Amino acid sequence: MRTKNVAVSRPFHELAAAAMAHKKLHLRPQSFATDARRLDTLLVGIGELSIEQVNFEFWSRVLADLKNEGLSNATVNRYRSLASSIFTFGMRAGLVQTNPIARVLRFRESESRVRYLLDAEEIKLREVIRRDCPDREAEMDLALYTGMRRGEQFSLKWLDVDLVRRRLTVYGKTGRRYVVANSSAVEALNKLLRRRDLELERTGAEGSIYVCDETLNDTQRDWRRWFERSLREAGIKNFRWHDLRHTFASRLVMADVNLSAVQALLGHKSILMTMKYAHLSPDHTLAAAEKIGGQIQ
Repeated sequence: MRTKNVAVSRPFHELAAAAMAHKKLHLRPQSFATDARRLDTLLVGIGELSIEQVNFEFWSRVLADLKNEGLSNATVNRYRSLASSIFTFGMRAGLVQTNPIARVLRFRESESRVRYLLDAEEIKLREVIRRDCPDREAEMDLALYTGMRRGEQFSLKWLDVDLVRRRLTVYGKTGRRYVVANSSAVEALNKLLRRRDLELERTGAEGSIYVCDETLNDTQRDWRRWFERSLREAGIKNFRWHDLRHTFASRLVMADVNLSAVQALLGHKSILMTMKYAHLSPDHTLAAAEKIGGQIQ
């Protein structure tokens, strides 16, 4: 009982600091910085409140207040996930007994948006990029043929690229994971490597440590203005860089790749996240059902 009393009397901000120190070891700097900013918002008004005081009722009010301030349901849910991860860390470390956020319902979010690049759109987009910024096409190809998240790609360093085993080590919101580089992705990487070598020959300066050389540091927020301009020039609407990841996943499913394999390639923790692409393979459920047909004649 004494251990329990010590645990619940611990100030929440101390638990949060310990959890963030742990996160810093596993998240890429930009993801960590985002969590740190959100935590600063959550800590306003908490002060020295103990873990016992920041209970179910407390977090229900905090999240409702964020919603009333005009944040979207999805954004409020990101705050909820952050707070929950702090308690999850505390439970694993033996610092707390329970996670009060687990009982706080998530806000309903709109259905996941799946926008992928149509073949005709890709042709137009490539025409514009090859005309206006040909050196950038390889960056788009790397996204299109690996499905990397934007942050994973633009913080990718050359030291984390293994062209022999065709494996990339990336750090994103889920921590470290490995990305498979198919032949098209390897070709894109070789083009980017040649671009770095040509810059070295031209200037005599060391090339960028980053695969995408516009990146200057790990915490930089990337602005792919060349991509946005190219989309406008090509007349492609309602499309973002992240939709290249959707395109990668959608094309895999439409090529009848197993959803479990798609999950692994995307780095999804749950198959439920991958299921949003299932409708793009209209025959997959019928094919599965047919496997048990005609057993008895």
